[in-house]
Amino acid sequence: MHLIESPTTCLLVEDDHFVSDVFELILEDAGFRVCHVAVSEPEAIDALLKRRPDIALVDIDIQGGDSMGVATALLAKDIPVAFVSGHPRTVLPPPFSSLPYMQKPVTRDALVGLAKALSRSQP
Repeated sequence: MHLIESPTTCLLVEDDHFVSDVFELILEDAGFRVCHVAVSEPEAIDALLKRRPDIALVDIDIQGGDSMGVATALLAKDIPVAFVSGHPRTVLPPPFSSLPYMQKPVTRDALVGLAKALSRSQP
């Protein structure tokens, strides 16, 4: 009997619909399943409460402010999180500055590599 492995689920927190659409296509093509795309902190927190993702890729600037509250909620649930942002890493305050980070624009291979690294770090 072979067990079928479920794809790693990913929460995307990105308010640029073009970017989130491209990221979703890239991730799903690589075998991940994007369980939700959130554009704001309330939407991301709601999605997190309804369905626990395996990993999360989070933009820093989202509708209504920044995503530090989202990152805090993800970390509280031991969900591996990485920031993918157009801002330099230096804008991240501690303790977020030590989290995995990638600056946009990103390549397909870099995004998939980041998601794979996060999925390997799941508790």
